[in-house]
Amino acid sequence: MTADEFDQTLVQLSFEQALTELEKQVDALEHGQLGLEDALACFERGVKLLRRCYQLLERAEQRVQELVSFSERGEAVVRPFSLAEEEATPGRAANSASAAQSKPT
Repeated sequence: MTADEFDQTLVQLSFEQALTELEKQVDALEHGQLGLEDALACFERGVKLLRRCYQLLERAEQRVQELVSFSERGEAVVRPFSLAEEEATPGRAANSASAAQSKPT
């Protein structure tokens, strides 16, 4: 497959498909059976696949919304999800961790 054909195929991949292909590229590089040119081409495909995965994750993150409250009419009031807010609320993470530790096994 040429680089142009790969680029055309890349934009059609779902996150799961891109991740699977990325794992294949990593496996091929880790086994060290590729020549220099093939390894470079494999690495370039891997970088493009990684960018595609990040792009799709970014789109998904934009769609995630956090439930805030209910309006007087009983409708959910939502706001965009923000990882920064989640990390800035120390009690949330600590409470989750302590609850997980206190569960009997």
